[in-house]
Amino acid sequence: MGFLKQAIKRISVIDWSCLGEKEAVSQGYLCREYLRRATKFLKDHPGTCVPPFIMISNSITEPKENIEMLEILNEINNSYHKALVTSYLELCALIDEENPIALDNKDLFEPVIKLYERGGFFYRREGYIYINGSSIVIADVAWDEQEPLDISDETLDALDN
Repeated sequence: MGFLKQAIKRISVIDWSCLGEKEAVSQGYLCREYLRRATKFLKDHPGTCVPPFIMISNSITEPKENIEMLEILNEINNSYHKALVTSYLELCALIDEENPIALDNKDLFEPVIKLYERGGFFYRREGYIYINGSSIVIADVAWDEQEPLDISDETLDALDN
């Protein structure tokens, strides 16, 4: 099964209407790891976007598949979530097309997709990311210089228990 088909299957099981109803330690952890990956990606492949909401079609190229026509995106009412999921699906389509930049960055969105799968979400306001009632500074932080975080399910489950 191709990366895009796997991604669509994965996105389709997320209950978008319930995001944010359950707070967990792993959600902030996943957000930090996404910020690290997004910052590193944007340094190498800048594009028109509002960091950390990467637009793959602006940073790499548009895939042959018209991602915006996928029905699964109609289930996502939040513009931030939709932007990230669209970019995730674009990246997966580019991986299927064997785009070298996409292949090198195939795990870029893994932390944020896991965040959504675990019922969490974040939003950006004035240089901060807000998640679970806390704020994370995104300006003037060298996120790309942070150590990578282990986002295995075992680690995330341990954080939440």
